[in-house]
Amino acid sequence: MSTLKTKIRNVLRSRKINSFLLFLGMAFGILVLTKLSKDYTNTINLEIKAKNLPDEVVLLNDTSKKVNITLTTYGFNWLSYYLRPPKITVDFKKDVIKKNNTYLWTSKKAFSNINKQIGKEIIIQDISPDSLFFNFDVNAVKLVPVKPDVTLNFKLGYDIMDKVKAIPDSVKIIGPESLVSKLHIINTQKLELESVNKPVIQDVALKLDSINPIINIKTKTVTIKADVEKFTEGTIDVPVTLINVPNNTSVNYFPKTIKVSYYTSLSLFKNVKTQDFKIICDFKKIDENSNFLTPKLVSEPSTIKSARLQQQSVEFIISE
Repeated sequence: MSTLKTKIRNVLRSRKINSFLLFLGMAFGILVLTKLSKDYTNTINLEIKAKNLPDEVVLLNDTSKKVNITLTTYGFNWLSYYLRPPKITVDFKKDVIKKNNTYLWTSKKAFSNINKQIGKEIIIQDISPDSLFFNFDVNAVKLVPVKPDVTLNFKLGYDIMDKVKAIPDSVKIIGPESLVSKLHIINTQKLELESVNKPVIQDVALKLDSINPIINIKTKTVTIKADVEKFTEGTIDVPVTLINVPNNTSVNYFPKTIKVSYYTSLSLFKNVKTQDFKIICDFKKIDENSNFLTPKLVSEPSTIKSARLQQQSVEFIISE
């Protein structure tokens, strides 16, 4: 019986303790909320963050720039500031004045911008220092061509008319003149594709390992593009033209036309015309002990990828 009474007494006591702790926690929470709801005035030290800085400009002492801002605001805001201190953004297009090799920032000129960043419910009492000087230097800026390192092994009957393209075809680099002037081309990482039978569009990283890290290259990847099409071969008869024949000399030659084999895309095949080709034989280059001229294909249309003559000699006879 006494054991039962003891247990009941312990339960009652534990309930009283739990209730006491609950009310104590609630009272503390109300006290904290009351405190945080009040306005407080204090000073906070904030870092400066640059915005809209020209690419060629390098700040020499921006990492040490901070401002002390005296604010009046709710305790909730102060709590968030202490947990995650904000940064003040300095807009180098609007907030500064450029003088020689220095940017001048004044709290008066930048006040409205700072006020927007801090918030409407916050009153700015003071900003110190009231001015900051940003010393800077100017780097060289240069566009460097991108060279695709691409190997395309086409499926039988497929090819490309134009070269493989990189988009963009050049990238901006920024750095000391002595280093930038020596960089003339940037290769991509190697890309090799097998059995290609459709257009290629693929992102590839630039090869930057060997480039001095002082040089700033914002573009790290380019898009490789290749217009892969179905290709075919064709032949066409092209007239042979003799040039540099001496006056009062009559030359008869055979054949008068030569077949030309060409390689082009199926979509452009019908656009290939005889008049787009030109074959010449230069009479000045004849061998005195030979009756043959060497034909040369000197003109071909842009609508084909390659062409070759099916005959490598033209027989001639000089008539008196």
